[in-house]
Amino acid sequence: MHQNGSLYALLLVLNLTSLIETDTGELPLPQEVHIESTNMKHLLKWSALKVSCHPVSYSVQYQGFFELYIKNGSWEDAPVCQLIRSSVCDLTPGLGSDSDYNVRVRAECRGRVSGWASTGKPFNRRETNLTAPSMNVSVFGDSILVEFSDLPETLEVTLKHWRRGQERGVSTHRIIANPFHLGGLEEGATYCLSALIALHNRNSSSTEAQCLHISRSMLPWLKSVIVCVAVVTVTGLGLAVFWCTKRCFPTLLYTCWPKEPVPDVLLHREPRSMLKITPEESHELCQPVLVLLPTQS
Repeated sequence: MHQNGSLYALLLVLNLTSLIETDTGELPLPQEVHIESTNMKHLLKWSALKVSCHPVSYSVQYQGFFELYIKNGSWEDAPVCQLIRSSVCDLTPGLGSDSDYNVRVRAECRGRVSGWASTGKPFNRRETNLTAPSMNVSVFGDSILVEFSDLPETLEVTLKHWRRGQERGVSTHRIIANPFHLGGLEEGATYCLSALIALHNRNSSSTEAQCLHISRSMLPWLKSVIVCVAVVTVTGLGLAVFWCTKRCFPTLLYTCWPKEPVPDVLLHREPRSMLKITPEESHELCQPVLVLLPTQS
């Protein structure tokens, strides 16, 4: 019992020592640094420092294959995780390849910094934890609209659907667009859907089956009646427009722009009647004109 008590006291002292600021002015290392990765969303987490200096901020760096071998072992700053106050950093944009990544974080406060604390082992996004996707479904006519929320493009989703009572006739679809339109369904039937995530020969669990009923829009004979009525109506309107064009348009045209009679001079080469002039009128119309002839030399 005495040895167990001494060992416990020693561990307690070591733990407190790691949380106390040293005489050199350095902050203690962040503790419990680890990555939680679910469905290709990678979050770096650590325990916040308990020190008298406030406020404490944190900066995160990562190192992948490119930084390690091409850039001679350099580290890349996580753009959205520089001098942040929280103890969580979203590294999803930075860890964008299937190579191994080293990740580290350090604390800063009023010009004082801590050493770098790492996750202890490299992280590869292939190790991400796969869970069933969040799926929302809704009915539009004879179609079903399927939408997945918080789904990265790097993940592949497989959708299965079947008609209730025909579970053996399962159809499988590879989702390449979000939302996904599932059309051509039979009216009056009930369809069930479920989905799962696939990544590098690994599958997540499937979502619970969601079943939806495709309602009948209208009776079949009513559709035929509506089509016939529409055809008759369109034909009647066409005939009415044609009749109005032949009958009413000329009358309307003549009313707006009436025709004037054409003069006889334009219709005949010779006038139908000659203008009669009396001798008195002829005398009045004629006037003497004096004509001078040139003199001969």
